[in-house]
Amino acid sequence: MWVTAERQSAGRGRRGRTWVSERGNLYASLLLIDPAPVAALSNLPLVAALGARDGLARLRGLDPDTVEIKWPNDVLVGGGKAVGILLESERLANGRQAVVIGCGVNVAHGPTQAPYQVATLRSAGVDASLDDVFFALASGMRQALDIWSSGRHFALIRERWLGHARGVGEPCRVNLPDGSAISGLLRDLDENGRLILELPGGELRLFSAGDLFLLPGAPNGRDGFAN
Repeated sequence: MWVTAERQSAGRGRRGRTWVSERGNLYASLLLIDPAPVAALSNLPLVAALGARDGLARLRGLDPDTVEIKWPNDVLVGGGKAVGILLESERLANGRQAVVIGCGVNVAHGPTQAPYQVATLRSAGVDASLDDVFFALASGMRQALDIWSSGRHFALIRERWLGHARGVGEPCRVNLPDGSAISGLLRDLDENGRLILELPGGELRLFSAGDLFLLPGAPNGRDGFAN
């Protein structure tokens, strides 16, 4: 079930960050009940990002090659963040697992004080209506969820996600929830969707949470891509 809104009076992003919710953008949340075994739910942020990316990349006026994903689930257009995605899950009283995938799409507006580059669909050449943007998003999300097949085919999601990922093989920094930061080269995703970072000494580290920053030394990178 999808729920959409024209604006949000209490929108939020990851870790309680506020989300600017002006009229003219798309705010949509998808409710899933028992979408997968609990062990596979950690895949969902990557599934959602791929679905949003693939759906929006089909919009008329948008060059699909400019629509990318930044780990774990930001969608970029022309290098700027155009879509923020937040997932929350809760065990219901009847024992079933509810998961909400919330998506905020910058259609006409973007936050002006964000510490990262921002993009809007309008500035990228898209003149589609909000209804058309929603249908593109919902179609892409449905397709990605079908491919994922409740976690059975995450390997296919991972492969497609990497095909649209920004920063693979480039220097980056991961800001961790505890306030620390680790820099290295973004190498890959493991079979569970965790980020693989190569440290300066060659050691490989895995990350399941954090904010990814592409560093200025990256050929196509820009610093400041925070969630």
